[in-house]
Amino acid sequence: MAITSGTVNSVAELLQAVTRFLITAGNFSGNEWQLMRPAAIDNSTREVILKGVGDGKDEIYVGMQIKDQGPDQQNILLNGFAGYDANLEWYEQPGSIYRDCLPCIPLAKDVNMDYWLTANSSRFTLTVQMSNQYESAYLGFMKPIAIERQYPYPLVVGGSAYDGIVWSNHGNVHSAYYSPCLSGGYSALCIRRPDGVWEYGGDNLTTWPNNTSPVDTFTIYNKGEIEPTPEDHMLYPIMLYEKSPTGMLGELDGIYWIGNRADLAAKDNVIYNGVTYKVFNNIYGRADDAYHVVEWK
Repeated sequence: MAITSGTVNSVAELLQAVTRFLITAGNFSGNEWQLMRPAAIDNSTREVILKGVGDGKDEIYVGMQIKDQGPDQQNILLNGFAGYDANLEWYEQPGSIYRDCLPCIPLAKDVNMDYWLTANSSRFTLTVQMSNQYESAYLGFMKPIAIERQYPYPLVVGGSAYDGIVWSNHGNVHSAYYSPCLSGGYSALCIRRPDGVWEYGGDNLTTWPNNTSPVDTFTIYNKGEIEPTPEDHMLYPIMLYEKSPTGMLGELDGIYWIGNRADLAAKDNVIYNGVTYKVFNNIYGRADDAYHVVEWK
């Protein structure tokens, strides 16, 4: 697992910093992400296509692109592909998400932002803090509940909104990929099914336990008289499932739900089974079902 964090002052600077980290060989012991487009990252870069190698034999294609939304907002559009063709535009790549409103990270333009990036050779996650809100994204493979030939390309593309949603929106359409909402056929979460068709989160495709009632689950296993510490919390892997046909598809890699978190706060560290995880909440959300952790080691 490779991790980094930092501070940027623009959306373009964020996209460039994330990409540079992912394609740096020393961060991945030779299994770094490969930059398919452009040829190199510079201060003018506004879109990228990346290839992850997974176990060394995979070809995992994802893309990020900056799009202006009015004078005060820029979105990082997120996409996933089944291949790469140098003669095609970013949005035309083979197997791309074919909706006109893609999952995205909605961000204010030219403001100070802190970010946290975790990555392996199969997927990466990004959390961005603007003031007191936390935007997030997941691009790459999930862990499928299947053998390799049953689910050969378990690609997940998730943001915290879909294109067109303003960054200051407090509604359900502005919600992290691990708690998706479907509205007008658009969603912050998209999964490529085994048949190659993209499924959109929030209706038929949803998550457990975030989109399951009740979610106010007690996850502290030390119930003694001593005030619980971060080491006393249990974590649930966030599962992805379909309602029709009914079945579990897999789990998000390195992402866990943590409930009953009244004694925790965003950016806290939780230690569980000797592994460190970092806590973040869902955009503005502070309820018990709004928190998740990412592996941070």
